[in-house]
Amino acid sequence: MATVFFSYSHVDEGLRDRLEIALSALKRQGLIEAWHDRRLIAGDDFDRGVRSELERANVILLLVSPDFIASDYYYGVETTRALEFHERDEARVIPVILRSAIGILCRSAMTLPPVLPSF
Repeated sequence: MATVFFSYSHVDEGLRDRLEIALSALKRQGLIEAWHDRRLIAGDDFDRGVRSELERANVILLLVSPDFIASDYYYGVETTRALEFHERDEARVIPVILRSAIGILCRSAMTLPPVLPSF
């Protein structure tokens, strides 16, 4: 069973919920289990819990939005770590564009094409 880790801004929690619902057939078939930080229990060490689950994940979904990119934690800590796992083939990182972030350059797997075709 693959573990899917959702990296997202809490502003986008509703969209994350909808994506998790869309993946429910895979969960029901026992192909994936989903994890996000709302699964932490009050009193848990947030950073330790997130890092532990991120390291355990086989698939990391980066739910990209302007709020995600603006967050030092989500964009800086989680994305950096996720891309390290991806580069070492320890996990697959999949960026999912939730809301437009045009004009904000992203690294590695999230890089936009440098030149748009001219017509």
